[in-house]
Amino acid sequence: MTASPRPPCCATRPYGPFPRATRHLGRTNLPRLLLDERTARWVAARRRGLTVTQIARAEGVRHQYVSRRTIEYGPYPDPAVVEDWVAARRSGQHVSAIATTSGVSQSVIRAATKPHGPFRARYTRTPEGVLGVTALADRVGMSEPAVLNWVRAGRVPEPDYTVGGRRLWLTSTIEAWLAVADLAHCPQCGARCLSLGQHRASAHRASPTT
Repeated sequence: MTASPRPPCCATRPYGPFPRATRHLGRTNLPRLLLDERTARWVAARRRGLTVTQIARAEGVRHQYVSRRTIEYGPYPDPAVVEDWVAARRSGQHVSAIATTSGVSQSVIRAATKPHGPFRARYTRTPEGVLGVTALADRVGMSEPAVLNWVRAGRVPEPDYTVGGRRLWLTSTIEAWLAVADLAHCPQCGARCLSLGQHRASAHRASPTT
């Protein structure tokens, strides 16, 4: 009868002892000092705004384990970090830019700063030769809501640029469009409009008829 092969553990036993696995989904046999260093690293990451899920994925452990090890060292994110985010948003920085700089998700920044809002984006001055919706409305002599309706209806050319959600047109684009656009010209105010009768009825209702 042929003897069964010896299991690997029996074959290597004479050369032991061997260290046991040091980590399994968060459970470790690491020395206390290394455990404390790892916990401190996780706490620092959470204070910067990283989530327990992000930390757990990077460390190869369960997010519940990260939460248990760090929960007593909160609050998270650190109030000083949140203050920096709030200051950045108040200065006009977009959440995406803050998130990129901080290395955290936009949702974390929005949630942490929301109680300190509202925040309004601060736009830079529109360069010369470029028109936004407000400037376009001034150029055609119509109200901004009316021009926005034109934009939504596709009566205005596609914007040459879109920056931070703002639609921007080159002055040359608008001038070329006005040269061929099917718009009426109001002799009273110089506005360019879709219907001269409707424009007069709404914009010049109190004016004497000519």
